[in-house]
Amino acid sequence: MNAGAASLPFKDGASELLLRHCLALGAAGSERRSPRARLEEAVGPELARRLLSSITLSGHR
Repeated sequence: MNAGAASLPFKDGASELLLRHCLALGAAGSERRSPRARLEEAVGPELARRLLSSITLSGHR
C-alpha cells in the first residue's frame, strides 16, 4: 500500500465522486442549465441561496 495515498483526507468514495464531477464538466452535451439552477434542484432554493451567500461572503473577510 502507498503510504502517501493512505494519508489522504478523503472519505470513502469521495475521490471517485470528485472524478465523476470533473469528467462531467468536460463532457460534450447539449444545452446545460446554469450551475445555480442545478444546485437549486439538488438542494432546494433556500439552501442553495445560503450556500452561495456563504461562499461569496467568505472571500470578503
